[in-house]
Amino acid sequence: MIRVGVIGCGTISHSHLRSYAKSGRAEIIAVADPLQAVAEARAQEYGAKAYSDYADLLHSEDLHAVSICTPPPSHREITEQATSRGLHVLCEKPLAMSVDEGKAMVAAAKRANVLLLTAFCNRFYTPIVKAKEWIDAGKLGPLHHLRLRFAGVELMAGTWLADPAQGGGILWETAPHYVDLFRHLVGEMKNIYAKGGTLAQDIRGTDTVAFMAESVDGVVGTLEGSWSSPHTEKRVEVFGERGAIVIDFLSGRSRFSLDHVTERLETDIGGHDRFYWEISHFLDCIEASTAPIVTGEDGVEAMRLIEAARQSIETGLPVDVARQT
Repeated sequence: MIRVGVIGCGTISHSHLRSYAKSGRAEIIAVADPLQAVAEARAQEYGAKAYSDYADLLHSEDLHAVSICTPPPSHREITEQATSRGLHVLCEKPLAMSVDEGKAMVAAAKRANVLLLTAFCNRFYTPIVKAKEWIDAGKLGPLHHLRLRFAGVELMAGTWLADPAQGGGILWETAPHYVDLFRHLVGEMKNIYAKGGTLAQDIRGTDTVAFMAESVDGVVGTLEGSWSSPHTEKRVEVFGERGAIVIDFLSGRSRFSLDHVTERLETDIGGHDRFYWEISHFLDCIEASTAPIVTGEDGVEAMRLIEAARQSIETGLPVDVARQT
């Protein structure tokens, strides 16, 4: 059994804890949260020990790995302490508060010869996995457009998610998913042009963003996100010369069309929990010492693109984001 700890017991920690427990391959040894009552509640639920200070957890427990589910300002410090003890790390996005912090986290993991994975859970959603296989096999022919829209009403006032100083605002907290899926499915970005702001909620962070992007291979992307949209939608669509893929996260129904023939993939019948498959992959990599499909470097690149998007919003101009080879 892989001995794990979970640091941070907020909403996202439930997905990590549930998935570790479901795996049958991990033993949840301890959890930590500054709110002792919250830590104790999670610990009781999973038969673990509760800590109010993550440093005490790392010092006291014999672990193989940790999930970091805290707000972003603490990610670097926790990662550096965990990796210095030889622990593998699965860290929630955004990886850190800046590209430099993220690079420091990657360097710390490399020094310790341990894994650092960024928790881009959407890569593990069954239709996204199938889409990646189709695209890599060239089934759609040359690609020309990716459309992504993640929108709905999520009221963030009074939470850390409303505060940019804590890594809040949809641009920093949620948009890393958008740019990561673009990179994962259609390739590296060449440029990005963004608009966004706080349009409907009384919060300091952005509640709505929209990007135009282009890949180095000329694929056009339209990426939209909103916490203040009366119409809820969570879709990823990829179009090529020979076919199209339409993935609807909310209904669980996806369409894979090739040469005017549509294959429907029903994913609302269970067995497609992207958090479970993310945790399973993390455990696979620990057990077999295999390379992960999503890394700390992917988290750093997502932050670099989001910082470019923020620059575009502030200047009103597109930003060249092509990496030098």
